[in-house]
Amino acid sequence: MADKGTDAGRRSILGIAIASLLATGFGASAGWVLSLRMHTKAGKAEAGPATSDPGTAPTKAPDGTETGHGTVQPATTAEQAKLATRTLLLPPIMTTIANPPNTWLRLEMALIVAAEERGVEEQLAQVADDELSYLRTIEISQIEGPSGLRFLKDDLLDRAKTRTTGKVQDIVIRTMVLE
Repeated sequence: MADKGTDAGRRSILGIAIASLLATGFGASAGWVLSLRMHTKAGKAEAGPATSDPGTAPTKAPDGTETGHGTVQPATTAEQAKLATRTLLLPPIMTTIANPPNTWLRLEMALIVAAEERGVEEQLAQVADDELSYLRTIEISQIEGPSGLRFLKDDLLDRAKTRTTGKVQDIVIRTMVLE
């Protein structure tokens, strides 16, 4: 009886060992094939885009000329130029808030304006002054959590839009520290 138990145990161990070897072999060969495919694709990408690929058609520029496969055209239309933006950094704002007393807030933010908008640079100091005046009136409970931060951002954006007569599209709060 002892021979049957040890014989069955040996067979199960042998079966597990064979299955492990087969799995290792399949895994290694699949990895090898995938690495060959990756190296082949990387070599084609370095050589440039294929021009004889039947699955893709040449792209056309707005004037009707062919630009090649996958070539990206720069923004040329008036609508695309309007979508272009630039970022203007405001000087850091450091002030105390209304409640709790002796709590300091440091805020760094940037204004997003359309690329063709002019005259906003001259208004940066006024925008920063408006934001400072507003920040002195807030309480810490107003800016707690994600919704509080969203409300703060919306309020700051409204003030910036008002000061610049709508030239500011968005603001980005870069850093905000409460101490």
